[in-house]
Amino acid sequence: MKNVLLNNLKFEYLYRDAGNYKQFGFIVLNNPSNLDPDTATSLIRKHLIDGEFFYPKKVQIPLIERYKFDFDLDHQWYEFENFSFTNEIHTDPRSVETFINSFILQ
Repeated sequence: MKNVLLNNLKFEYLYRDAGNYKQFGFIVLNNPSNLDPDTATSLIRKHLIDGEFFYPKKVQIPLIERYKFDFDLDHQWYEFENFSFTNEIHTDPRSVETFINSFILQ
């Protein structure tokens, strides 16, 4: 059996609380247009808050379970970390392009 390299993209993100404690998450997206990570990054950054933040519920990202949440200090934003090539099977039904377009609507 041949080893097939998939061309999916991994979208990595994190939640950073007011105490700078970080929790990480990711989704793997189907990449039928063969976008490279740099192109996907430049397409998404212009739609992020200050070029790096987003509201996870608005773009249907799985929420990271937080151990503590201080409503006076913490926020609801997640932080974009990067896109990277992966041979993992997609974990989200959307294509990279559809996913990036969901940020335009947030």
